Order: sequence, then structure tokens, then C-alpha cells
Amino acid sequence: MEKSNKLNELKDNYKDCPKCNELCSNRTNIVFGVGDPDKCKVVIIGEAPGMNEDLKNEPFVGRSGQILNSLLADIGLSRDEVYITNTILCRPPDNRNPNSEELQNCRPRLDEHIKLLNPKVVITLGNFSTKYMLNTKDGITSVHGKPVEIEGVKIIPMYHPAVLLYSGNNPEKRKELLDDFIIVKDILNEKREDD
Repeated sequence: MEKSNKLNELKDNYKDCPKCNELCSNRTNIVFGVGDPDKCKVVIIGEAPGMNEDLKNEPFVGRSGQILNSLLADIGLSRDEVYITNTILCRPPDNRNPNSEELQNCRPRLDEHIKLLNPKVVITLGNFSTKYMLNTKDGITSVHGKPVEIEGVKIIPMYHPAVLLYSGNNPEKRKELLDDFIIVKDILNEKREDD
């Protein structure tokens, strides 16, 4: 319960965030994140809220979210057992990519999020969240499925689920995604001192 209270405080701190002028003037909602902070061992970080997420005030509720839910189910997890957020809290106009200033403005919030949740695994979905979290210029194609440990947390870069939409649900691409999710399952099955 303590994590829930602290997360609510963090959410309150950002509920009217004015840092990114263009994003503030275009958003319907600040899309903070979803999941049970007291139970989650996995944090999933996407890029930015899209139109559906902005309207419903929840990350990954569209077709990419359905794919994400399916991949989680394939490794025995439900959406309720993970925490999902994005690199930034507000939808960029026309679903453009977040710019470097917006990413930096939201970085303290994301860092606080992760520190508070203390997950065993952080999944970064797509190029932006991966480059952002790993401070790398390497693209997702070269780093996906390769865990990196930072301050005791294993970060696993993965393709964004939307890659399946763009590839026409290519079974080979789905297998690549699933193989990366299986790495998460294996890590969760390892013991950690504070478990």
C-alpha cells in the first residue's frame, strides 16, 4: 500500500504538468500509467501516448496494446501484473515522435517512477524508450533481447508491438518478440535477494 500512496503523490505532482507547451495545449489527458505498484515486478515503457491513450487516459489500449497483452499472456502474465507507462506523459500532436526537450522534461518523473516501483525487469518498447533508458545511439534491431543491468534492474529492449502491425503480423517477427518476452519470464523465475 505504501507504494500506491507514493505513486499517487507522484501522479498528483504531474497532473497539471506545464513543462512542454506544445504537448500541454494539445493533450486531453496526462497518461500517467497503469498497474498495481505493490505487486508488479515488470515495468513496461513505451514511447508516447497515442490518440486512444490520450482519450482513455491509459497507455497501450489500441491494437498495439492487444498485441502486448497477448505476448504477456504467452509468458504467463496479465496486464494487471505489470506496470505500463511511457517516456512522456502527453500525446505529441499528430502522433509525432517525442523530441529531446520533451524527453528530458519527463525524465525525472520516469526515474522516480522506476525507483518507486523497484521492478525486477524494465522492458523498453521501441527505439525511443530504448535509447532513452540505455543512453545509447544503437537502434532496436541491434540491441533487442539483450538485457542490460543498471542499478540492479535488468532492462530488456524489445521491438514495439506495432512492428507486427507494420509487418502484416509476420510470424517470424512475432517469434522474435516472443523470444524477447521469454527472456523476461526466465529473469522473473530467478531469485532476487529482496524477493
